[in-house]
Formats: sequence, structure tokens, C-alpha cells
Amino acid sequence: MKKIIFKYVLLIVVTFAASIFIYEYIQKSTAVDTEYDVLSYQKDLENQHLANTNYTLDNPNVLLNFYGNSPLTALVVFETKDLTSVTLTVKGKDGAADITHTFVPNKVHILPIYGLYPDYDNKVVITASGTSKEITIKTGALPDDFTKATYVSDMELEDGKFYFTTPEDKGYTAAYDENGEVRWYLTGDYKWDIQRLNNGHIIIGSDKLVSQPYYSIGLVEMDLLGKIYYEYNIPGGYHHNMIEFDNGNLLIASNGNNNTREDYIVEIDRATGNIVKEIDLNKILGGNHEGNWFGITSLAYDAPTNSLTVSGYHNDMIINIDYASTEINWIISKHDLGKFNKYKLDGDNLPDSPETVTLINSDEFVVTSLDGNKRALLTYKLDRVNKTFDITNKITLDDNENAYIDKTDEGYLVTQGNNILRVNDSAERLLSINSTLYNTKLMPLYANDIYTGVQGTRLGVLGETPTTSNHLLIWAKEDESIIDKYNLNFYKDVYGLRFAGTFSKDDDVQLILDNVLSKKTYDIQIPDSDEEKIVTSKYVNEDEIKGKYYIFIRINGTIYKLNKYVIFY
Repeated sequence: MKKIIFKYVLLIVVTFAASIFIYEYIQKSTAVDTEYDVLSYQKDLENQHLANTNYTLDNPNVLLNFYGNSPLTALVVFETKDLTSVTLTVKGKDGAADITHTFVPNKVHILPIYGLYPDYDNKVVITASGTSKEITIKTGALPDDFTKATYVSDMELEDGKFYFTTPEDKGYTAAYDENGEVRWYLTGDYKWDIQRLNNGHIIIGSDKLVSQPYYSIGLVEMDLLGKIYYEYNIPGGYHHNMIEFDNGNLLIASNGNNNTREDYIVEIDRATGNIVKEIDLNKILGGNHEGNWFGITSLAYDAPTNSLTVSGYHNDMIINIDYASTEINWIISKHDLGKFNKYKLDGDNLPDSPETVTLINSDEFVVTSLDGNKRALLTYKLDRVNKTFDITNKITLDDNENAYIDKTDEGYLVTQGNNILRVNDSAERLLSINSTLYNTKLMPLYANDIYTGVQGTRLGVLGETPTTSNHLLIWAKEDESIIDKYNLNFYKDVYGLRFAGTFSKDDDVQLILDNVLSKKTYDIQIPDSDEEKIVTSKYVNEDEIKGKYYIFIRINGTIYKLNKYVIFY
């Protein structure tokens, strides 16, 4: 009898404890916020606003900033009875040149308008079959923190070209005309190099980070309307530079799944997003390195020799490898490389923190490098037979800030700090911006791209986010005040869970996800900074994790229960 009573009492206690557990652990928790899928959002917009094209030239449908991320663009929609070529003209203000573009013949016209002025009543002339219609498009003001021109030279740009710039850290990806007027920009935090692909689209680093301090989850291919046609997700993320091969594939500076950074290069199949080639400089150069020892800043492919030249900012090195075999052809470096010295070319003026390598031909290239206390453009001429090089030209810049170059028909376009320079025999300042730039390209607004309403495609995978040692949660504190104290923020999107917070550089932080049957702990890397409080973020990728997880955070040895959960699909 006593045993029966004991069993009933035990059952009641267990049930009561389970009820408390369910309430405390589950029912009190709320789901993190969810961000919309941008590709689905784009398609919803198109279905809602572009299904009806029954407008006329005299009364067109004008959709300003249609995708919500490119405020100085618009779509104009109308139909014509016959196949008609339409010409759009954005009128320049204060005597500036007009922007004019003629589209291929069609009956249904869904046409992008690029190059609108901010905070202005833009006059746009639409001409079809000899008939013209002028419309007015009123745009909003630039954001308060926008990067504006502080100096503009009187040099005219090549016909129809604009300065397309990307920020070094904070700022906007934007295009400026020769008068310093902003004529296009994106509202997302897009970074690194901006390039125009052979199909006319632009490609740029994603506005989402896969890991600190600045590694994008991959690349985004879009038009200037801000419509994303492809997202290319990369397991090690993307930084600094990429190349489009003639076959369309993309060669990308990335990171490997090891303890090093910025020493890994991948080629991805443009059609599938799959990685078809991997180049691990850590492995090629001995395999015994740690951290950001190399620091890839640029890639330069030479088709005649099927070789790849890579600049290493942190290792003061320029290395050339055979692309097919990944064997080393030659190295230029000021350091003793041990058994790799046999690959070194001899010469004076060895690279010091090199940044951009731009090929002239298979045996000649220009590199930006420190030269004393200033940056310089150094032209290297190689003698492969005698394993030497000569510096055939040197142009010294005014200071030692990082400098990135792009070859144009009229010399080299150099981005240094907040200045854009044109360099031939000397450096001439073209434009200055009130924030630090990463790189600049001279490109037209209109290219050979054709707007289509196709669904955007997401390719590639990010892979499983690395975990660390787990901790017992039984003594976790329930203190939601730390959410405000550390500015903790969580949201779920199609890639996974994004965590952000503000910490001191000495804080030891881990993110813990627990679903009772499984526990995953992730180190939070706090970027190096002189700031007292440092904004930090972390992505937990959707790959290799499924189900409902409750969120904890461990800060300096104390674990906190946040009463939040996330569901991975």
C-alpha cells in the first residue's frame, strides 16, 4: 500500500514539475521576428503591379523605387499598338547633359528609368513612333547620413559614364555624375567591389554577413532597379574581389573551413551555384598558418597563361599560380619563405601591403603598394627566364591610405580614402566624398541588360555554422533586461538566424540554441575596434539544423535564458 501511495505521489510531483518546465521553458517563450524573403517579395510586387499593362503613352503607369531599395529609379509601363522602339530621356538640370536610352522594339513596354536626381521634380521625356510625352517624377531627399561630394573637378567623364562607388565601411553604394550629383544608390548595406557582368547586370557583395568582421554571405546579381536576379551563397562568405570568367563562372575571394582567413578562393558554377574549384593558399604555402595571415585583396586572371595572380596584403606577397594545377609559378615577396624561396623573383622595390593587381599583359602588371610613407602605383615587368623583375614605372600618391585601382581607356582610376583619382603620368583628383570609399568603377547607367519579370533565384549553400563546446543550462538566469543592456536583436530569414548585439572588446560571448534533445553553442567573434562599444553580429545558417530551438546567451561565464525561440525548416 505504501509503495502504491509513493508511486502516486511521485507521479504527481513529476507531473507538477513537468508542468512548470513546460510553462517556464516553452509557453513563456515567443518566436523571434521573421524577415520576408526578398525574392518572394519581388515576385509579389510584380504580380500585383505589373500584371496590368493596359496603359498608354499619353497616360503611362509610373512606379518610383519599385523594389524599395533603389530610390532614384522608376519603372514606366504602357502599351503600343505596333512593335515600337521607345526612347527615354532624363533631362539634366542646370545645364547638365541628358541621359538618353533607346529600348528594343516591343508592344508591351516595362522600361527602367535610371539617373533621377534626388529631391527634385525630374523631367522625363518618353518618345515612341515620333510622339513624345513629358512626365514629371518627384523623388525624395537623400538620407541624412548620405555620402555627398565635397570636391568636383572640371574634367568631363567619358560619354554616359558615372562614378559607381562602394563604401569602405559605413555608407551607400552609389553613382555620381561628373558634377558630383548623386544619380543612383542602393539602400542596403552592400559592400566590396561592384562590377558589371557581361549580361549588363551588376554584381556586388550581399548586404548580409555570414561572419564578422565583414564577410558577406555571398554575391548578389541585380539590375539598377534593385531587382535581384540571382543570389550566390558561399560557405566561407565573400570579401574584397571577384572575377567573371568568359564562360560566366565566378571566381571569388572567400574563406575556408579552418583557422585561417582570407586565403581561400573558389570558382562557382554560374548556373548551379556549386563550387567547382577550390584554391587554398594556406595549403599551397605550407599549411601551417593561422588567422588572417595572407589577406587576399585582389585576383587577376590571365587567359593566355591560364594563371592567377593574387595579392596578399598581410603577407606582403604577390603570388602567381597555374590555374589548372594550382602549382606555384612565381612569388614576389620581401620575406624569407623558407622552402618556397625557390619560387621568388629577384628585384628591387618589393611589395609592402599590396592591394590591387591589374594586369597589363602576361608579364607586366600594376600594383598599389606602400612605398616609404606613401602609396604608389608600381609597374612590374617580369623576366621569367632569369627569375627577375624590374620596376618600369612608379607614380607616388599623396598619402598612405589604402588604394584600389581600375583600368580604364583613359588611364587608371584610383580610389584612395575619400578621393577618386585619375592616374596617367601623375595623379589628378576627380571627386571627393565625405566618407571613406572602397572602390570605384566608371560605368554607364544603361547597359545591355533587359528588364524581365522572372523570379529571382537563390543558388549555393552556406554550410553548417561551426559550433563550440556546450554548457549546462540548468542554472541559466532569467533576466530579459540584458536584451536592452546589450542591444540584443534576433531575427529569422531564409538563410538562418541572425543575432546582433553591442559588446565590449573583452567580452566573452556565446550563443546557445537548445531543443532539449540537441544543443548547439556558437562563439561570437567581436571585431577589433577602438570603440568602447562594438556592434557584433552572427549568422547561424539554416543548413544542417532543423526544428524548434530555444535561445540562450552566455556572457562572461553567465548563461541567460531569453524566453525566445527560433524554428529552422
